Amino acid sequence: MTHSAHNDTRLQWKWVILSVIAGLIIVGSSYFIVAPTFHSGQVQVIVMLVGFIVTGTIIGYYSPGITINEASVGGALVMLVMLFLLFITKAEIHFSAAINFLLLILGVGFSWVGGWAGEKFQGDDTSAAEAKNQKFLWKWVIVGVIVCFALNILFVFILSKLFLVHVFKFAFIGFIISFVVTGFLVGYKSPGVTLKEPAVAGLLAVLLDWVYLRYIISLRVPGLYLTVGLIIGFMISLFGAWLGEKYQQSVVPKVTV
Repeated sequence: MTHSAHNDTRLQWKWVILSVIAGLIIVGSSYFIVAPTFHSGQVQVIVMLVGFIVTGTIIGYYSPGITINEASVGGALVMLVMLFLLFITKAEIHFSAAINFLLLILGVGFSWVGGWAGEKFQGDDTSAAEAKNQKFLWKWVIVGVIVCFALNILFVFILSKLFLVHVFKFAFIGFIISFVVTGFLVGYKSPGVTLKEPAVAGLLAVLLDWVYLRYIISLRVPGLYLTVGLIIGFMISLFGAWLGEKYQQSVVPKVTV
């Protein structure tokens, strides 16, 4: 799907404003849900940042034309508001001016990445060619990794917070749901048949999760758990992609002769 507005390079302030509203709801609610339980600054920051990815993806997908810049500007404004809220609410995490500036840059960057993914879901000038192309498309692997990592973080930490009595069970449920949703979205919104791409994306998303756990919050994950996670990420994403492809086929008008 493409729009004539793709050629319009002017900043659309309507979508900047909507990006700010959506961002404050998604980023703000994610942070304030998770923060009272997870006191680690690394956890609180990553939950905020993936919220920018989700917001950017929504804006990029629903807005006509290319609105990556709008998502990025909205991300900057949302981060400024969040930093102000953290200050006035006397949040447990306190950052220096340098870290605050870095967070501002990251908020813009993560919003841009989400906006780009949303634009790919919306469709561009390459969509028609992709529908006839049977080659493996790394573009959809990248989109899948972006979306899957963001959903992994949000679903796992938010469900863990909401169901503390069964924290590990619901963290695992959130983990599974994120792969199903990612596979479904990529399978449904990508032109043609894309089963392998979201499956590989699920694999890479698990590796990205492991890097975050091991090197950001210094949590050692046993090799067996990592191996099982890789298998689950691949298989469940593949299953989600299959569901997405089936749904895509069901909504495509049938050609009658």
